[in-house]
Amino acid sequence: MASTAPRRRRGDRPTEALGSLSSPVAPRPGTRECVGCGARELTRVDMTLADGTDVVFVSCHRCEVTSWVDASGQVLDADDVLPRMRRRGG
Repeated sequence: MASTAPRRRRGDRPTEALGSLSSPVAPRPGTRECVGCGARELTRVDMTLADGTDVVFVSCHRCEVTSWVDASGQVLDADDVLPRMRRRGG
């Protein structure tokens, strides 16, 4: 099944604000602090899984715990996320 989302080409401008160090975008609910230790110094990467689910990958600078958070702010289990990252052949 082909994706209906238009493909971006190099040089295309993003459709949403990316933020910067001087003007950051507010983190999505569920990604403000580490699920392991509560630290707020995190790396956050917006991703779309192969099945079309939008998630934020979160990695903690302090304890190195990683997690994926869906649009509702729910932390997803790796056993659920990893299979949904694979593209299906066909």
